[in-house]
Amino acid sequence: MPMQRPQKCVSLDELTLHYQPQIAADGSRIVSVEALLRVLKPTPRLMGPADVLAHFDAPDDAEALDWWVLRTAATDALRWPSLTVGVNVTAGRFHDPEFADRLIALLAEIGLPPSRLEIELVESSFIADFDAALANVERLRAAGVRLALDDFGTGYSSLTYLIKLPIDKLKIDKSFVDGIGSIQSAVIVQALVALARALGLKITAEGVETEEQYQFLRVAGCHLMQGWLFAKAMPADEITTLVEARIVPRRLAA
Repeated sequence: MPMQRPQKCVSLDELTLHYQPQIAADGSRIVSVEALLRVLKPTPRLMGPADVLAHFDAPDDAEALDWWVLRTAATDALRWPSLTVGVNVTAGRFHDPEFADRLIALLAEIGLPPSRLEIELVESSFIADFDAALANVERLRAAGVRLALDDFGTGYSSLTYLIKLPIDKLKIDKSFVDGIGSIQSAVIVQALVALARALGLKITAEGVETEEQYQFLRVAGCHLMQGWLFAKAMPADEITTLVEARIVPRRLAA
């Protein structure tokens, strides 16, 4: 007898978004935030994003989750006129020929300028159907939506994507930031930053956790820093407090 797919037992009402600040390299201000999925009341069956996504793996469920995240993040972004909000969506959205037009219509409905939204792309968004994904990306970019290439350097075709995709920013993966203490990783990070800057792209370093990492990345030329050295992801109300008080979060290095 074929195995039955477990019945989905997670509702969108059990979820929320937290936001992790991205700080200007000189430490002067919060420039943007990244929306990250969180569980309102963690339980043994549902502790974090990976558990949530396991319950939304069917195409219709994944689509519903993506649009909930986009609507929630865009609505929250209205509270922070000075910030850009970054959002990850699943690869399936980019293979939907109507995705870009639907997203542009959603932003118009909410009243958020497209330039205030940044869609973070991962390589899996393009592997199945590059042409369809590219059409969506070009349509979004033409409307003013910002685009970032996430987890840069961890895939097989990232350099090709830099040539073919109209992106605004690349994000250096935490795995490279973690290894900055080694010569190999330090050289790779410097090369990635130099390449991105030569192409006119902004660079965000992810997973910055120590003062040493921060200083290296700042000198290397990264524009934005994101990581626990500054702040963990936090509820929207806490972002509002920081923005209104013009506070730049900074944690003590571990």
